[in-house]
Amino acid sequence: MIPDGCALAVCDGIVCVVGERGDVRSDHAGTGVYANDTQYLSEFEVAVTDRDAPESGWDRLDRQAGADGMTTVLVGAAPGEGRGDARRFLLKKDVAIDGDVVTVETTLRNYTPEERVVDVELTVASDFQHVFECPGFFAARDPVDRDATASDRESGAELSGTSPDGTTRGATVQLEGGRTTSVEAGTDTAGAVVERTLEIPPGDETSVVATARLRPIRGRVDLSFDPSVSMASHPGLFDVAADTLRALVLPAGVPAAGAPRFVAPFGRDALLVGFQTLPFAPDLTRSVLTYFAGRQASTTDPETLAEPGKIPHEGRRGDLPALGRSIRSPYYGTVDATPLFAALVAAYAEWAGEDAITNELYDAALRAVEWTVATGDKDGFAWYEPHDHDYGLTHHGWKDSDRAIARPDGTAATPPIALAEVQGYAYRALRGVSELAAARDDGDLAQRLDERAGRLREAFDREFWLPDEECYALALDADGVVEAVASNQGHALWSGIVPSERADDVIGRLLAPDMLTDAGLRTYSASHVAFDPLSYHRGSVWPHDTSIAAMGCARYGRDDAAAVLVERGLDALAAGATGDSGRWGFPELLVGLDDSDVNEGRARHPDSCEPAAWSAGSAFGFARAALGLGVESGTPVAEPAAGFGSGPCLGTTEATLHCREQRYAVRHSGDSTVVMPTCRASAAGGPPDSDRDHPEVTTDG
Repeated sequence: MIPDGCALAVCDGIVCVVGERGDVRSDHAGTGVYANDTQYLSEFEVAVTDRDAPESGWDRLDRQAGADGMTTVLVGAAPGEGRGDARRFLLKKDVAIDGDVVTVETTLRNYTPEERVVDVELTVASDFQHVFECPGFFAARDPVDRDATASDRESGAELSGTSPDGTTRGATVQLEGGRTTSVEAGTDTAGAVVERTLEIPPGDETSVVATARLRPIRGRVDLSFDPSVSMASHPGLFDVAADTLRALVLPAGVPAAGAPRFVAPFGRDALLVGFQTLPFAPDLTRSVLTYFAGRQASTTDPETLAEPGKIPHEGRRGDLPALGRSIRSPYYGTVDATPLFAALVAAYAEWAGEDAITNELYDAALRAVEWTVATGDKDGFAWYEPHDHDYGLTHHGWKDSDRAIARPDGTAATPPIALAEVQGYAYRALRGVSELAAARDDGDLAQRLDERAGRLREAFDREFWLPDEECYALALDADGVVEAVASNQGHALWSGIVPSERADDVIGRLLAPDMLTDAGLRTYSASHVAFDPLSYHRGSVWPHDTSIAAMGCARYGRDDAAAVLVERGLDALAAGATGDSGRWGFPELLVGLDDSDVNEGRARHPDSCEPAAWSAGSAFGFARAALGLGVESGTPVAEPAAGFGSGPCLGTTEATLHCREQRYAVRHSGDSTVVMPTCRASAAGGPPDSDRDHPEVTTDG
């Protein structure tokens, strides 16, 4: 996903991808400055030339990347030919994003006893193409002609591009103290060069700053959240996860799915992050719900698959939607986001209190569950057909790659298709909204939804069960049962649709060697001919997938299974998040092999987003599973997995929970768990009241 030698910074919906030497270069297709699904800059390079040795060049020494930006450290190549010739300079390029501004601070340190003179040249260029046109993105589309212009500005230039729909986007670039020496605009590309000379005293350092201000940029939703979790076995991991989620939050207040290609709101991704983080960061969950409630479809549109009550799959910006070259503004090609939305509203009410559910959120949840009921067949199953559109999706569940849903021999499922996990989401939505209706004294609706949920659960167990495998099938299709063993049933466990008498068999099948790797669950059984560990969804390992299954195991009291998935999942996240200082974040997926040649199953997948929001959220999902978190009579409870935290592998775990306008501290160590109210605080971010005296609640396992 990120080309070798590259690194990225992401914040406020802006992504900057740089190459080996910390620059955006037009001859390196993987680099660029992106926002609003537009490549604002295809070149943003700060070149430094030593006047005394203009041909000496630079060698990369180090790279550090994280949620606060990235630093590339270079050293000047030896100017002579002899071994041990002095390297005169250390050069650092610090890239940071703040609001609508990308900053590159270049710092040079002179390691000689003489003053040195260098020439600094900032080169910028752009054709303002849509991200779907950029090489390296899936199925890059033919470029659109845009009118590009460039004009002088003090110490810089203004670049702009106007698309055929009349939309103009621009970038103002500057080099501190520089002089613009060239401004050019061709048919589709605009560019400029800005120069400056620096004198660096002996043994001293000098810095120069280059900036790019992008326009237009969307207004910002005021959102702050600070999930607090710590685990002795993985020091710092949860802080990195929280930083990653904050970096991925778009100005609209919803986390982007992942960088660099999916810096856009995706329904199922953001909603699952809301579930993963709910006890620790309810403000994030509420912001996700508010965002998608405001974009719930109210009309029918076959072009985008909008139907009244549906929640979007994806929302893209840029000019391609306006030009008819994209249908994703927003696109409703999903069968799972809508029941997930209704279920998350109910889960939020459980933790924040029914009073926290506004009429607007309640009505949106009702519309979502009405769509879920209306789209179901006589058994309540939700089906989908491939979208017959040039830009439509074949599959509408979370495994949405073209070859994801297949029989064990690799034969593609025959549409229409009903996925196992989607029936679980529908079940959870029906049960959750039934409870909301009962709380609002709508007993008739509550009863109807409960009865519907009961029929759905019975039909699911009857139609999806595979007796020979003792687990549930991946899906149903037009020809019957798609008899593949896959991770989808882990989501079914999480939803509660699995009858309790089946849970042990399902969990046992998930933890069998063909499904479980050192990094977590495979998406598809290695015992099937169609297994492909390098595929996107037919054998790879997705951290969020494993975290959902871990929460499912905890739901059914299978502490042993939850502990196994938590330990392996957290180890894989730690390796992905901290294993390479130059490539930060949480990989979207991993290669599904158990082999020492690929780092015990923890090898990054070549098509993986880094970072991905639901992978960062998985850290908190694993914490939920490990601590056995729930709500009883309006109070949070923690029932940790047996043995969790008692050994050297996991250690002491501490967290801050938010429940019903109250904060609670939970601490688990060995066989002891303490849950203690700490201070009054609204789940929606109200002020604390630390003057109250609270008792301590202790559980000894």
